[in-house]
Amino acid sequence: MSIVNFAVSKPLEQKINQAIKEYGFASKAEFFRFAAMDLVTKIKHPALNEEEKFAQSAQKLSKTIHQIYGGKKLPSVEEQFADLK
Repeated sequence: MSIVNFAVSKPLEQKINQAIKEYGFASKAEFFRFAAMDLVTKIKHPALNEEEKFAQSAQKLSKTIHQIYGGKKLPSVEEQFADLK
């Protein structure tokens, strides 16, 4: 993993710290990784709105579940969470 060092102005630092608190990021590093991935995703798929993103994610999830489980019957929710009691 590469390390990136850079400086930000005080006003920007205050906004970043507020966003970290408001959105629950664990650290500045996590915040910047998320911001970078968000930007890369938006550049790659600029026309997607939230509904389209959700639909794409749901389709990927559906495809993955179908690949993993095929025609097998899934256990009930109670059985899946039985070990959490």
